[in-house]
Amino acid sequence: MQYRYKAKKLSGEVIEGVLEADNRKLVINQLQKMQVFPLTVEELRGGKGLNKEISLAAIWGVSAKDVTTFSRQMSDLLRSGLPLVRSLMVIRQQTANPKLVEIIKTIESDVSGGMTFSDSLGKHPRTFSSLYSSMVAAGEAGGMLDQVMERLAQFLENEQETRSRIISAMTYPAFMVFVCISVIIVLFLVVVPNFKQMFDDMDVDLPMSTQVLLGFSGFVSTYWWVAPLVIVPLVLAFRSFIKTKEGRLLWDGLKLNVPLIGELIRKREIAKFGRTLGTLLQNGVAILKALDITERVISNGVLKQEIEVFKDKIKEGEKLSTRMGNCGLFPPVAVNMVAVGEETGSMEVTLQRVADAFEGETDRVIKTITTVIEPMMIVVMALIVGFIVFAMIMPIFAISQNI
Repeated sequence: MQYRYKAKKLSGEVIEGVLEADNRKLVINQLQKMQVFPLTVEELRGGKGLNKEISLAAIWGVSAKDVTTFSRQMSDLLRSGLPLVRSLMVIRQQTANPKLVEIIKTIESDVSGGMTFSDSLGKHPRTFSSLYSSMVAAGEAGGMLDQVMERLAQFLENEQETRSRIISAMTYPAFMVFVCISVIIVLFLVVVPNFKQMFDDMDVDLPMSTQVLLGFSGFVSTYWWVAPLVIVPLVLAFRSFIKTKEGRLLWDGLKLNVPLIGELIRKREIAKFGRTLGTLLQNGVAILKALDITERVISNGVLKQEIEVFKDKIKEGEKLSTRMGNCGLFPPVAVNMVAVGEETGSMEVTLQRVADAFEGETDRVIKTITTVIEPMMIVVMALIVGFIVFAMIMPIFAISQNI
């Protein structure tokens, strides 16, 4: 629930804002922690039924690009010497996304009321991740918020650029797959039935290849409705299965063993591991907390499970590089680079270099996959279309010879 409050600061200034809490008492406690005296606390009522007002901001999402732009603008404004609250106000006025405007307005109000910037960001976990708020907290504690926002902006820009490269590289193969499937559907549902009608009218003996093709086409044309009845329950059952811990681990493990695809996932996740952990350590976050945050950022369940073991082993005094080598998921080059970083006391810099190296490896694997997929799709398409043409032409040749 949301509560609108009016409170008085020690200086006598009256401030207003909105806080989220389960009840009014928790809001008052939070205001007292902010060292302000609550004057009024009122619940923002709107109901949950049809009478609730639906605002554009409530349904508008905040994309990763929006957060990246926010971080870059905040970095630039803070580095130019503008105070935090004034920076938030400037960004709010320049932001087009109504949902993000609403969030920035709440953060601005919280910071004006005495709450730390990181705590206010933590109230919006769907927009600002734990990685984000933890780095900001470290920056506030060390008095280098402007530098932290610069690193966050660079981190998010790198992530966005890598994601864009992957999407861009996979667009053409996806289009090829779509075209192949569309052509095959048209052939089976339009072209082949027309030939079948012609062959039936001529009453000729058909070769086995033609009989198989016509039988399959007739089955698809007649029983196409069976496919959704089978596919939809299977997809729903599969999604339910991979939502379980055991199912997720099994599925993620299988993906890692797929040729090329598994290599792409592994290198991408190692790059993300190095970038996230290195950035957190560079900003003064303790290694155990940094590993905890990194675990949440990683997508693959197998690697997430290993990072959870990392924390226990490091508590026992084991080195990070030793644990990385023992788990079997990290290649020797990454393990050796981290080991050198531990010996020289520059592990955060080394982890960033690991990320740079494996982001480059990710690009190379993507290029390899696209290079392999394109000719494979052409060959598959040629075989299918060739079989259809062969099966259709053979009876025509037989008929022409008998004339």
